[in-house]
Amino acid sequence: MHISKKEKETIIKALSHWEASGLIDDQKAKELDESIKIKPFNWQSLAYYSFLFAVVSLLIAVVSIFADKALLDLIDSLISTSYTTKSIAFLALSALFFWLDYRYNLKKTRKKYSKEVFSFFGCIFLAIATGLISFIFGMEENPGLFILGLSILYFVLAVFRKKELLWLFGITSLVIAFGTITYNLGKDNQLFVGMNFPMRYTIFGAFILLLTFFVNKFDKLKPFVESTYWSGLIIFFMSLWFLTIFGNYSSYEKWLEIRQYYLWWYSLILLLASFLAILIGIKKEDSLLKNIGISFIFLNLYTRYFEYFWDELHKALFFGVIAVSFWLIGKKAEKIWDREGK
Repeated sequence: MHISKKEKETIIKALSHWEASGLIDDQKAKELDESIKIKPFNWQSLAYYSFLFAVVSLLIAVVSIFADKALLDLIDSLISTSYTTKSIAFLALSALFFWLDYRYNLKKTRKKYSKEVFSFFGCIFLAIATGLISFIFGMEENPGLFILGLSILYFVLAVFRKKELLWLFGITSLVIAFGTITYNLGKDNQLFVGMNFPMRYTIFGAFILLLTFFVNKFDKLKPFVESTYWSGLIIFFMSLWFLTIFGNYSSYEKWLEIRQYYLWWYSLILLLASFLAILIGIKKEDSLLKNIGISFIFLNLYTRYFEYFWDELHKALFFGVIAVSFWLIGKKAEKIWDREGK
């Protein structure tokens, strides 16, 4: 069996413990130790990061093209066709890449990351085609329904192809569709059902988290539980953090009129949610939930420091108070841990 050096160290510790406890004899421990081989190089990580950098570089190249007005005008002059023709062309490109993805995945190889490139560009071209179709119907200023339809299509393709990447595109499109639709419905006063963007996305993130339990009940959707779960966590906590900064105000001008300490209770909610995430994460051994809770506690504290105490309070005193607070929390946790270990 080929494993990493870190994994081998863990297994050797376990073998030593079992041998000392008399669960296995010296000969068996030696045989198990000799059966373990260290991987000479982590080629999987290299493949992953290489494809990641390739995709990011390509996206930067595309953005650079669209940022260059002269080059953009040249491209537009070369393909000065109707929106219908352009949308058909991008739909054809999308279909081609999805077909290549299907054919490439028929091969029984372990090329996990290169297989995803075709579906990635299939999704990108499908999104472009959807945008062009909204132009055909004169809905370029209100494309929410088209994006929602795109999201549903991504989800269907994800279930059919059993691809997490397509599912993530579906969630991303759903996020954009939700923002676009609610913006147009609340355009008169910048609020939707009395909520601005941070407030409504906090609720939306909570909805995605609840959706995780629904997804987990169906066998065909179980491969997407993890991606739905962490997407919901990120949306919920990021939106709640923005809420601590901007509150639930309808415009930038109204937000400028208030003092930041008026929003203290949003900070308290984020702090409580972060502590709850840590406690649940520790109890259920959920490292993702625990790490997000820890990250947003510090992000919340640093944000409040810059808002309230940057000029008034000495830096050493502020961080000293934080240090003492976390030391007390650590001591309490240590006592509970020590009591449970007895």
